[in-house]
Amino acid sequence: MHPQVSKAAGEAATAAKGSYGTGIGEEWMAWLPVAWGIRELIEAMAAGGQPAPNGVRQRADGQVVVDAFPLGVESLFFGGMKGEVWIEPGKPASQGANYRAKAQGKKAEGHVALVLGAGNQTPVACMDILHKLFVDDAVVVCKMNPVNEYLGKFIRLAYAPLVEAGYVEIVYGGAKEGAFLTSHPIVKSIHLTGSSATYDAVVWGNQKKVGQPPLKKEVGAELGCVTPYIITPGAWSQDDMEYYADEIVAGLVHNAGHNCTKAEILVTDADWPQREALVQAIRHDPTPQHLARLDREPRRVAWYPGSEKRAAAFKAAIPGVEELGTQVDGAPSSYIPWLFKSGLTPEQARTETENWCGALQEVALPGSGGHPEKFLKAAVAYANDRCWGTLSCSLMVPPDVSAAHGEAVERAVAALRYGSVNINVVTMLGFCVPKLTWGAYPGNTPRDIGSGNCAVHNTLLLDHPQKSVLWGPWRYYPTHLWSPSNRNLEAAVPAAIYFLAYPSILTLIPPALAALRG
Repeated sequence: MHPQVSKAAGEAATAAKGSYGTGIGEEWMAWLPVAWGIRELIEAMAAGGQPAPNGVRQRADGQVVVDAFPLGVESLFFGGMKGEVWIEPGKPASQGANYRAKAQGKKAEGHVALVLGAGNQTPVACMDILHKLFVDDAVVVCKMNPVNEYLGKFIRLAYAPLVEAGYVEIVYGGAKEGAFLTSHPIVKSIHLTGSSATYDAVVWGNQKKVGQPPLKKEVGAELGCVTPYIITPGAWSQDDMEYYADEIVAGLVHNAGHNCTKAEILVTDADWPQREALVQAIRHDPTPQHLARLDREPRRVAWYPGSEKRAAAFKAAIPGVEELGTQVDGAPSSYIPWLFKSGLTPEQARTETENWCGALQEVALPGSGGHPEKFLKAAVAYANDRCWGTLSCSLMVPPDVSAAHGEAVERAVAALRYGSVNINVVTMLGFCVPKLTWGAYPGNTPRDIGSGNCAVHNTLLLDHPQKSVLWGPWRYYPTHLWSPSNRNLEAAVPAAIYFLAYPSILTLIPPALAALRG
């Protein structure tokens, strides 16, 4: 993938979505997991579909856990992080089923797979193509979503060797063309990233969801989620407050809130003495040199179709919503504010559907008395039972709680029914690390698809993943790429992409220097 392709795509996406005085860094960054994933899949193919992880262990209950990330020199870039893939209970940590079968002399049953690309983010379609091509061993046709079909030419350029060899093709169109492709006899499997409504339309058509679906094809889906960010009470310093306010804002504002990883629900302890201080830090950054809090964060255009109506629906459903953010000079009125509502009870919060806009709500759970173990138990139950979807979640745990209540933290992580569990990091990072899996927690059915029914990315080619767990340090230095405080993103992103495509001590130096200036 040539650097000029990702840069030109970043420029095109920034022009399409609107500019907020921060350059093309955010849209350019979208290509980071793509370059990273390509390199890891090349390594997986060189290993015959059996790339070596860091290690494999068993939990006390017998469940197998694969130590997946970081490997090698990556650990210098992602200091203090550790990524695990938990295997379905009772299953082994086997890898590359298709490639094991080939090695055993079994005839490969190649097929054409259709990827229905997501309309919000470049790497979603890119990573879905790679997954079907390399993990599922299929030839891929990807239909771009009409919302971001302008990116199709860049994906085609990035994948030029695969296109020229006849393994990948990019096509365009709307619902009519999508229906033609899904029903075409040459297409044997389908993967889509989008909404549960799109899945139902593809799988069930106009038929009621009873009996077996009329579409007799394998349909994998990665859909949405009301993503919870769980804030564990403990001894937080003022610097901790500011750091995690920045993290939470990052989880909200990235891509103007049009992400399935977006921070939707902030889950706090109503009895935590520092709760209001954190809420205030999210609203406002008292440090003049930073512009990373909601009241100072530039407002953005509601560029995804229907998101402006969703914002209005959020305000109508929850009285007293705050409208925050600064207006960009010369920007049209369509640059809408960030929406924030704090202090909601579990009954008041809007948890049944993604808001799919720049809206964040804080739910203060009563009854835990500021006790971390009681809170973790209540918060996990709330996230599992009240927040729609099982795609990803984030859990923030301060060091004093980890030290004093380590077993309770482990129990909480194990109990969270999410495909991606992220500790002390934003959920978008769980999406970006290709060795980890990305997809819903297992158990959804065609009649109740929820957040989906499969896991993608997975460059270790693990056969039976249940969920991925990404552990982060309490504080990560220097300024990270996903932070809205990072004002050196345009310099840092291409250096980071190159390092992750070609990791070495030498290629680590430029992104490290750029990060220090961030």
